[in-house]
Amino acid sequence: MRVWAFFFAFLYLNIYGQRHTSTWYNIDNGLPQSSAKAIVKDKYGFIWISTENGLVRYDGVSFVTFNDFKVNNLRFGEFNGNPLVDSITVLNNFQENKIIIKNRFPRLTKLQSSDKITFSKGNDVVYRIANNIISSNFYDDIHYFIQLENSTYRFTEKNAIIYRDEKGNDTKISIPFSNRDLNNIFICNDILFVNNLRTRKTYSIDKGKLTVFEKPTLFNDPETRIYWQQITDQTFIINRNNIYLVEGKGNELSLKFLVKYNEIGSHSYCSMYYGKSFNKLYLGTLNNGLNVLRLSNFYVAKKETDFSNNVYYNSLPSGKNTIIAEDGSEFGKDGIINQYAFGNNDNYPMMYDNSGNILIRKRNSIVRFYKDSNYRKKDSTFIKKGFDAFIKSGTLYGSTFSGPSGTQLNIFKKDLFSKPDFVYPFKSFVTTFFQYGKDEILMGASDGLYSIVLGKKAITPIFKNIHVKTILKTKDDLIWITTNNSGFYLFKNQKLIKMPTDRNNYLQSAHYILEDQQESYWISSNNGLFKVPKKQLLQYAENKKSPVFYYRFTKRDGFLTNEFNGSSQPNAFALENGEFVFPSMDGFVFFNPKDIKTYYPDKNKIYIERVKIGNSDTQYFHGTLDLKNDYKAADIYIDLPYFSNLENLYIATRISGHESSDWEQIPAGKELKYTISNLSPGEYILSVRMLISPDGKFQEKSVRFKIEPFFYQTLLFRVIVSIIILIVIILIVQLTTNFLRIKNKALKQIVHNKNSELKETSLNLEVVKSDLQKETEYQKKLVETISHDITTPIRFIAMLSQKLYESDDLELQKKYFDSIYKSSEQLYQFTLNLKEYTELYKAKNIVEEKEYVLNGILEIKKKLFCEIAKEKGTLITNAAAEEVRSKVNESIVTAIIHNVLDNAVKNTFDGEIILNIKENKYTTILTIADTGAGMSDEQITIYMNLFKNPRLETPSFKGRGLGLHMVIHLIKKIKAEIHFKQNYPTGTIVEITLNKN
Repeated sequence: MRVWAFFFAFLYLNIYGQRHTSTWYNIDNGLPQSSAKAIVKDKYGFIWISTENGLVRYDGVSFVTFNDFKVNNLRFGEFNGNPLVDSITVLNNFQENKIIIKNRFPRLTKLQSSDKITFSKGNDVVYRIANNIISSNFYDDIHYFIQLENSTYRFTEKNAIIYRDEKGNDTKISIPFSNRDLNNIFICNDILFVNNLRTRKTYSIDKGKLTVFEKPTLFNDPETRIYWQQITDQTFIINRNNIYLVEGKGNELSLKFLVKYNEIGSHSYCSMYYGKSFNKLYLGTLNNGLNVLRLSNFYVAKKETDFSNNVYYNSLPSGKNTIIAEDGSEFGKDGIINQYAFGNNDNYPMMYDNSGNILIRKRNSIVRFYKDSNYRKKDSTFIKKGFDAFIKSGTLYGSTFSGPSGTQLNIFKKDLFSKPDFVYPFKSFVTTFFQYGKDEILMGASDGLYSIVLGKKAITPIFKNIHVKTILKTKDDLIWITTNNSGFYLFKNQKLIKMPTDRNNYLQSAHYILEDQQESYWISSNNGLFKVPKKQLLQYAENKKSPVFYYRFTKRDGFLTNEFNGSSQPNAFALENGEFVFPSMDGFVFFNPKDIKTYYPDKNKIYIERVKIGNSDTQYFHGTLDLKNDYKAADIYIDLPYFSNLENLYIATRISGHESSDWEQIPAGKELKYTISNLSPGEYILSVRMLISPDGKFQEKSVRFKIEPFFYQTLLFRVIVSIIILIVIILIVQLTTNFLRIKNKALKQIVHNKNSELKETSLNLEVVKSDLQKETEYQKKLVETISHDITTPIRFIAMLSQKLYESDDLELQKKYFDSIYKSSEQLYQFTLNLKEYTELYKAKNIVEEKEYVLNGILEIKKKLFCEIAKEKGTLITNAAAEEVRSKVNESIVTAIIHNVLDNAVKNTFDGEIILNIKENKYTTILTIADTGAGMSDEQITIYMNLFKNPRLETPSFKGRGLGLHMVIHLIKKIKAEIHFKQNYPTGTIVEITLNKN
């Protein structure tokens, strides 16, 4: 008890504590309603908040609201249950419904009578106390009790408390007590503590055994307010705006000072929770939302007077835990502790001389403040005009001077006030120098890094086109170079090795580097303070491939600004007490590296179980995610309880399966998610990789998902379609062959009959015999002609079928299907007219009884050949605008147009074929013009002679289809004319003139 009492007596003297930053969340930025009536943390690391519009799960990144329960009342109160066994319960107002939070998900469950907090017992109202908030009200006409795991404390009598053990035995404890004293009670380690503010005594009751502490402490101070929550087993003591957390075992309690928060009385706080893992204090209010205090071990020392200039570039360590700035202010981590009369001086530089005196530049002079006078006495030495700076490195001193012709660097072996031992002129601006060896220095300038051997005039450039800011040596004797906007470098073996920058390139303007006891580097920059394991930088220097992971600290961690300052000489220091100090644009930042934690996700608390498909509500899945084939985009959320700066999360994802991708970084935003879109059907694995420690260790977690295919994307469908197409082609070929065999047989019978008739005709025997021989010759070649004419469309269909089988592209497959359909349809129409081919040669009537439309023939033939032409990149155009009618034998005209157009298609690639009809009073002219290979003048002469020579009546055209020989024969048959012309620049124009009379 003496130790306990002494501890609290000492607490009255503890006025310093952690700094903090405050962030408010309300209905405008995350909460569904601006009340946070209770706060609890589940076993998975998520924080749950009870509001009057549902329950909220907070993971440090986003708030997920649950208010779609099938209940009429969404106004929830305090939490009960046991988070350690994954069972958190909460009731809504009037105790109508019960919600249980289990496995990170809340659901409606059956309400038992034992779950209620308020109930009637006879004429008495009984109320269970599960927490003691700052604004609790307790009344004398209500019976209160506290339910522990196996026992109960009842407050039913004045000046007495009744303890009932697990066997039902009651023990009455008599102490000065009434219900109004319930504001000053709390439970810790299953022990009831009762504080009497009037007598300044504290009573503890452990399983019915009473212990009295009579010493005044913070527990029984009249200025103290107590917040206790049973489910979290946390008790907070609030005294004069100081917030403490109760800790300890049994009766031996202690208080951990958390923060001095002057606004604790300014809001209607009704809930509190301290997250030890991330050093955060959560304060919930009834009407202003949730206030999150990030407690910090960074301290900012600055002048607090109005209009003070707190921009510092340089300082000097003074004593074990303080520094002196150029204006004479001596700072400790809690502010100014002494003020020397240094007056107004330049911001930099300043240093100690060999006697411990402080030297500060003031324009073209150096002011010396003497140590033995406690820096009260001073003198000033004029140097010369153009004096810029002075620097000390190792055993050497240096000074720089600027002039119209450049910069001059003076090196001194004794002190700055003697004659320089070495003088080096430079055209660029000299920023700093560093004693690398006894007689060698490294010199930094605005255009690069140089090496100088003292006593020699040669200046050797080491690295050009960088603006050197600082050359420094860490305690491990490694030399580092920082630059303006070019990053920082390791100087090793007379070479500079550039270090990788951070993800946002803030380290492009690194200032200074300090090494702590854990072999980590702390690097100040223009945008934040960075920590990185030294071994990662050295490994990168060896192979240029090892990853480097920087941890960034910002204003959210306790600074007043993210912008630190740099200088040409050391401006950050490791003090004797182990603290580091860096100058910033708003004061000096003090901290002890061992007290500053870096936060990484727990490898066992990474959850991938939520998805949002399109504009639908968020869904939960377990195991495998199934996506319908009509999905457009699906957001898969990565849930993890991480309550620190998201910028320090290193999360990458990749897809493997039917399609694969490389690791992609997930940007840190309000939500951590991976969006699935434009993936083809199939099974996939989404892998998530996350950095979980500063040494570069990753934890990987995977989830499977599959995208259902459309019916036409399945392999079975493709096989079936291919089989059907092959069967159709085989049937077409078989039917065509059978048809031609029958026709051939019929033709042979006709020939036989004709021969019989010719024998009976004696007068015209020779003429008839000659005619029959010609007819027989044409009929024999007809089968070969028709077979050859259908070869082109059938071969085209076969080629498209093969491409369809080999292609996976949906749009291309659709195109092939459409081409096969159109070509097959036109081939079918062509076969229907095969009978007409057999009548061409024996037809005697070259004039039809009824007129027909010539345009229709052109359109039919265009459709037959358009897909074949399209495959060759050729466009067939029907330019006949007006309807033209004719009585010339339609079958013969059709055969003529078919063969001429066939020849045009075969000989035209990436061109155009134009069909046209013109008529006058006596004739109709059909024109087929192509831009293909064309006919030579010699060929045109041959075919025109064939047309004009009446003796060439039975040509041989085997292997050419009907060919131009057949066309010419048919032209003669219908007493028409044909002309061949060159189509400049390439191609042929065929004109067929039909006589109307």
